Amino acid sequence: ILLVALAPALLLTGGCKAQNQDHDPIIQVENDDKAMNNAKAEAQRTLPTFLAYLEKPSATVTDLGFKFPLGGAEHIWVSDVRRDGDTLVGKLANMPAMAGHSLGEEVKVPLKDVSDWAARVNGKMQGHYTTRVLLDELAPDEAAVIKQNFGW
Repeated sequence: ILLVALAPALLLTGGCKAQNQDHDPIIQVENDDKAMNNAKAEAQRTLPTFLAYLEKPSATVTDLGFKFPLGGAEHIWVSDVRRDGDTLVGKLANMPAMAGHSLGEEVKVPLKDVSDWAARVNGKMQGHYTTRVLLDELAPDEAAVIKQNFGW
């Protein structure tokens, strides 16, 4: 079972409700879920697009972040991202469900471990492949808020 963080609360402004008060929305997904595995593969395939946004900052590109498997099972978002060779460095953008970790904790993640990425380009969110899969798991009103906030 994978625990997949939907999106940092700061990106959802007024949207989804957390499963509990201690962390941002998390949805359980089976390890062999074809749609989720395809989404993670697409994120890896298109990672060069994210890295290009990261390497050449622009006023039209904001909200850069990525997701990775914290402890192997909890896929969590990271913000304040910078690249260091074949590693991305940033701060946990979701409140982790996993004990021993905290919101804002700095992490160093090999590029090969990135399971999703995000960049808002001219107001429209790019990437978020796993989020798109998870939208079907939400109440329609919650999914609509995310789509609106992401410009979809």
